[in-house]
Amino acid sequence: MEIQNIPWNAVSAKLRNEAEANDILQIQEWLDSSPENPMILTEIVNIWSITKGQPEYYQPDLTYNWDKLIEKINYKSARKNSLILFARMIAAAAILILVFIAGITLSDRFYSHSGKIFYSKIISPKGNKTQVILPDSSKVWLNSGAELWYPSDYTASNREVWMKGECYFQVEKDPSHPFVVHGSKLQLKVFGTSFNLKEDEKNDLTDVTLVTGKVKVLDLQNESITDMARGQQLSFNNGIARLRQADNMEALTSWVNNTLIFKNQPFSEVVSYLNGWYGVNIKFDRTLYDHHKYTFKVKTESLREVLELITIITPINYTIEGDQITIKYKPKM
Repeated sequence: MEIQNIPWNAVSAKLRNEAEANDILQIQEWLDSSPENPMILTEIVNIWSITKGQPEYYQPDLTYNWDKLIEKINYKSARKNSLILFARMIAAAAILILVFIAGITLSDRFYSHSGKIFYSKIISPKGNKTQVILPDSSKVWLNSGAELWYPSDYTASNREVWMKGECYFQVEKDPSHPFVVHGSKLQLKVFGTSFNLKEDEKNDLTDVTLVTGKVKVLDLQNESITDMARGQQLSFNNGIARLRQADNMEALTSWVNNTLIFKNQPFSEVVSYLNGWYGVNIKFDRTLYDHHKYTFKVKTESLREVLELITIITPINYTIEGDQITIKYKPKM
C-alpha cells in the first residue's frame, strides 16, 4: 500500500466540512478499492482523536504518531526510498496536521459503507496523561499506561467503550442511550455521569469512584452487582464487591487536573501512584509497606524532590538508576 494512494485532500476537506461531491466520491472509491482502506482511515481517526482537545499538560508527538500510522499500514520509511517519496510523505503529513488543527468531528458515513467494524485504540504513554473526546462529545482522561478502545460504529446512539488501567469519564447525558464501559472485571452502564475507574491488575483490584450522577455496576456476564450513588466508591476484589462512601474524593480524582493528592495513605499506595505518575518502577522494603501514612500534594515537583520530601517524613535511603528506583528503610540510630 503506497501512501500517495490515500486521497488526503478529499479526506482533509471532508473533516473540515468543506467536501464537495467530487471529494465524497473520491473517498468512497478509495474505501471500496481495498479491504485495508477502512482500517487505514480508522488509524487516521485514532491519531486525530488522541490529538484533539488535549489539556495543556499533554503535548502530542506528531512525528511519533505519524510513524505509528506508517507502521500500521506496512509502509517503509520514506527515508529509505527516493527523495520524491520523501516529499510526498511530508506533504501527506502536512495535510494530516491540518486535520488536527481543524478539530472537527467525523461523519458516520466514513465507516458505514462496508458493514465492517474496526476499533480505534488509544494508549496513554507511561508518565503521561491523555484526553480523548469521543464522537458524542463525552470526554475520557487516560492515566499513565491506560488503554481505551472504541468501535468505528460508535455514535450518539451506540455508546460503548473498552478500557484498561485508570480512566476518568465525563459522559454526555442521554437518558435514551446508555454509555457502557467494559473493564477487565466489571462493566458500567451510565446515562450522564462523571466517574473514575481504576484497575490494579497486580492486586486484582478494581475501584469505581462516582463523582456525579448514577452508575449501574455489572459483572462480565451482565449480572447486576449494585447501583452506585454520587460520592460512593466500589472496590471489587476476588469476585467480592464492597460499597462505601468515598472519604477522599479529591485525592482519588486529582490526577485529572495534573495533581496528586495523598491524604493519610499508606506507603504502598503512594508508591503505586508515583510509579504511574513518573513512569518508573519503585522497589521498596516490606518494612515500609503499610506502617507509615502520608499526606502531601504533588504537582510540578520532580521525582527526586518527592523522594526528598519522603525522607523528611520517614527515614529512608533511595537510589535512582534510570527508571529503576530502590527505597530502603533506614532505622534510627
